This record gives sequence, C-alpha cells and structure tokens, in this order.
Amino acid sequence: MIVDNLSPVVGATVELGSGIGRFREAKPDAVLTDVVPTRWTDAVVDAHGLPYRDGTIANLVLLDVFHHLAAPELFLNEAQRVLTRRGRVVIVDPYCSWVSTPFFRRFHHERTDLSTDAFEHDVRTGQAPLESNQARTTLVFYKYRDAYRQRWPELPIIFDRRFAFLIYPLSGGFTRRPLLPNALLPVADRAEAILSPLSPLLAFRCLVVLERR
Repeated sequence: MIVDNLSPVVGATVELGSGIGRFREAKPDAVLTDVVPTRWTDAVVDAHGLPYRDGTIANLVLLDVFHHLAAPELFLNEAQRVLTRRGRVVIVDPYCSWVSTPFFRRFHHERTDLSTDAFEHDVRTGQAPLESNQARTTLVFYKYRDAYRQRWPELPIIFDRRFAFLIYPLSGGFTRRPLLPNALLPVADRAEAILSPLSPLLAFRCLVVLERR
C-alpha cells in the first residue's frame, strides 16, 4: 500500500520514525531515521527540523508517526521545503471513526483527544517521543481539511483512504493478542471490501498522500 503511493521522481525516500526498520523490506533503498539512535536506522532525524536541502527529497514516509508529532505545522512546513516537485508525503496512521474512537479510548494506551486544535503545538505530546494524540491525523486531514488546504496549498492531499474495519481490531493492533486466525483473513478482506462505503463510520486506519506542487 505504501510503496504503491510513493512518487517516482528522482530523490531519496526517507522514513521518519522507522522503529525496527521493517519498511526496508518493502523499499530496500529507503533511508531509515528515528528521533533516537537505534541499530536499525541510518540517521537521527527530528521531523520538526529536517536536515535536508530544499527540493531534494522524493518521499517522506510516516508509518504510525504523524500522531506522535508535537507540532505538525512545523513538520508540514519542513516537508513542503525539502520535497522536490511532485515529491510526496505518505502517512499511515490511526483514524478516529464512530466505531474506532471509543475502542481506542478503552483499549489503547495512547491518548485520543478530538477536542484539541488540529495544528497547535501539543506540549504533552512533545514531552517524550512515544507520547501522542491518536486523533491528530483525523483532525488535520479530515475534520479540518479546509483549513489544511488553505494553509498548505502547495502540498495538497492527492489521495486518502480509510480502511481496517475488522482486521485491525481483530488482529489485536500492535500490542494485543490476535483474535482472528490467519485462515480467516481472506474472509475478513472480502468483508472489508463490502463495507468500504461505510469507512467514515467504521475505519480504524487511514492512508493520506500529499504531493508537492
């Protein structure tokens, strides 16, 4: 899903917040970074101040990272600066739907606060790398999409998809025991395809792609 949405333009593909580096399995030439040094990453990089020259990066990939940003405005400004023409930001993150929001609040240890300002500097999130607000991506790119478009007209949303109605919660997410046997994954896939028109109500995850104009 992520690789299919990367820009083909010349330049580096940089993953921010790479964790244990699994993205390299899909994109072997990707530059893996994190806010702290690890044995899986190539460099220490803070998304709020990217150490790249203007117009030199083809793709910025954030897999479950955007909701950890204390100041999304700073990151979006930096992304707009470092991306080459037609370069992209590819984000996969939690989505707060009618179904997922109470689930996140009840069963997930990270904060889910839809009442905050979409673009404000979140002091609480900035206190530590693993602090977050799971609602941040929903706020910036869905609830306040018009405000986003006005503030970053040169970095428009070119694609978005809300998904994972059954598979994500039944898989246990990242930390809980799976409830869905592997043998039933094809059945769950078909059910998700049927339910896709209801994604704004049911989705647990979202994909957002921005492109530099």
